[in-house]
Amino acid sequence: MSSPLRVLVVEDDFRIAKMHGAMVDMQEGYQLAGIAHNGEEMLAMIAEELPDLILLDVYLPDQSGIELLRVIRSQKLPCDVVLITAAKEHEIVEEGFRLGIFDYLIKPFDLNRFAETLLKFSQYKKRLHSTAELNQDILNDLLKLRSPKTQATTMQKGIDEKTLTLIHSCFTQHGGPMTSEGIAQDAGVSLSTVRNYLKYMVQQGMLQESLQYGSIGRPQRQYVLVDAKKS
Repeated sequence: MSSPLRVLVVEDDFRIAKMHGAMVDMQEGYQLAGIAHNGEEMLAMIAEELPDLILLDVYLPDQSGIELLRVIRSQKLPCDVVLITAAKEHEIVEEGFRLGIFDYLIKPFDLNRFAETLLKFSQYKKRLHSTAELNQDILNDLLKLRSPKTQATTMQKGIDEKTLTLIHSCFTQHGGPMTSEGIAQDAGVSLSTVRNYLKYMVQQGMLQESLQYGSIGRPQRQYVLVDAKKS
């Protein structure tokens, strides 16, 4: 069995970084190499952890992601980069392409799109290393996998990162099982939206669902974070 692809998450927001890390660990064939919250930490961790892929936020407290991407390329570090940003400036996008990013994600992005990027990267690596001799057809296939695609069709389940992070934070702040009604009240989100996200989080293995039986009335559904349950 081949070794898992190691991913370094670089994000200054601790909650989002933790969520991205959890998403990486949930993908088959992947392993979280670590989380860095600034450029200095990132460069130290690259040398120590030797990641295959870096999920790099553009805006960091000490250096920009573009500057760090230039450092990665100038030092010929053997890793690919997915650039993550809330910015839509043409200059940043163009510079990222020039520096050979594998893909580009604009916040808030759908987590299905995130998983799609990781799947595409694993397919690229398998295709590249399973071929003894390259030809034009194989190179064309590799280029298709490396070409960042539009996000216009990624909202398949209506899940966006911002709302998911908000709901996830309700669990971390509460520290125990929660109901959909309690989450809707704490997060200020409609009950139907909360239920949609809870269903998604259960499917992704982020939450565990159970029924709480009382002395009167119907049983109540409760949810608990999987990592909180293990700790």
